Amino acid sequence: MKTVSQLGSGKKPVGTTAYMGRVEHLMQSRCDAQRAEDWLKPSVILEAFEARSARMSVACAQNLSKFANQEEGFAELSANLTEASVAYCQLIVVSKFIEKLQQDIPGKGVKEQLEILCNIYALSLLHKHQGDFLSTGGITSKQASLANDQLRSLYSQVRPNAVALIDAFNYTNHYLGLVLVDMKVACANPYLAEFI
Repeated sequence: MKTVSQLGSGKKPVGTTAYMGRVEHLMQSRCDAQRAEDWLKPSVILEAFEARSARMSVACAQNLSKFANQEEGFAELSANLTEASVAYCQLIVVSKFIEKLQQDIPGKGVKEQLEILCNIYALSLLHKHQGDFLSTGGITSKQASLANDQLRSLYSQVRPNAVALIDAFNYTNHYLGLVLVDMKVACANPYLAEFI
């Protein structure tokens, strides 16, 4: 809210709020995705997340300004403020993930797998918070559907490598809440495989 309130002062936002310097553009922007594959473009994903965050923040600031007592406004709008904060945090994680993928990443095929995981993360957030993206007007229902189509395609791409990816991060199955069964064990003793 502080950043939004300072936008008219001419002071440019910096750091993780720098995108708010383009708030006029973000308030008017419409997503460019015409095909499911367009959701693989970092610029399309970032613009959708930036527009959502900016629009939710501006809406909260406008609603807060209607209250004579700012504390009452914050209390009354706490749910909206929380949702705007979640949108902002998700934007930061997605943008940092995308930013990191612009760098060289060693290891054969590692960058490609991380790009798939980044897109899965971003599009799964878009799917989960689809109502926010639609209600703020940054994307259309057709574009949301295309994003879901692309997400399903990404899941099918990552599925063959799921076990290797989990092992690469060195988390135990218990920690992840997973039950991964060795196929040899499952074939030899299907009853035992049910309880592993």
